[in-house]
Amino acid sequence: MIDSVLVVGATGTQGGAVARHLLERDVEVLALTRDKDSENAHELAERGAEVVEADIGEKNSVEPLVDQADGVFLMTNFWEHGYDDEVEQGTNVVELADEVGIDHLVFSSVGGAERDTGIPHFDSKFEIEELIDGRGLPATVIRPVFFVQNFEGFRERIEEGTLAMGLESHVPLQVLDVEDLGAFVAEAFADPDRYVGDAFELASDELPLRAMAVRFADALGSEVRAHHLSIDDVRESQGEEFAVMFEWFNEDGYESPIDDLQADHDVAFNRLEDYLERAW
Repeated sequence: MIDSVLVVGATGTQGGAVARHLLERDVEVLALTRDKDSENAHELAERGAEVVEADIGEKNSVEPLVDQADGVFLMTNFWEHGYDDEVEQGTNVVELADEVGIDHLVFSSVGGAERDTGIPHFDSKFEIEELIDGRGLPATVIRPVFFVQNFEGFRERIEEGTLAMGLESHVPLQVLDVEDLGAFVAEAFADPDRYVGDAFELASDELPLRAMAVRFADALGSEVRAHHLSIDDVRESQGEEFAVMFEWFNEDGYESPIDDLQADHDVAFNRLEDYLERAW
């Protein structure tokens, strides 16, 4: 059992879920953020977290915080910082974890990162995975698939009646509720002997686009149709990074063993409709 955890990105989607689930288990949480005055920071403080301000891009600012904790939850953000800075930030925390002798590091990578996808925001995370492995740290790697929370970015268009993605009609997409990630990470910190040294591709549901549209229609009580965008359409509207990712979804895709996860771990994995009932 890990008694205290430094949660990187605690005011974000992933880190926030991890922090909440750790606090529910009475684990001491050092909630790392770059802005202690944000609404999410205040909410975590009210829940019992110690909110600490630092930037993992500045190694010296993070060192005393890593030294205070038994465990570290590490997530990095390609979309905000880009490939090189993301790797550098991950490297900073990994090196500090090694130097202070952290008891358990949990790193949030991405589903498929180890399979040479050629997707930049997958490859950057695998570089960090390799660094963790090379250092021989007591670590668990989680590889989440497509978060259902990403649909918030399409909410207006979905509510208008269209769910548009660059998926071919026969291709299912694995998805994950970030609350399940938070619960899984909390479980890993609660039982490090079971989880250290392993990697887990996390998903909670798998559906083709038309089935997703049906779930949204049921949740909204109005018609939602599936629109299969071409890769060229994705490239034009969302950029090259997304185009490459959807090409990979259509040709290879995530490989999470969903049934095994649900059978083997003490986490109530949420289906898409569970998330929609809660959030839409």
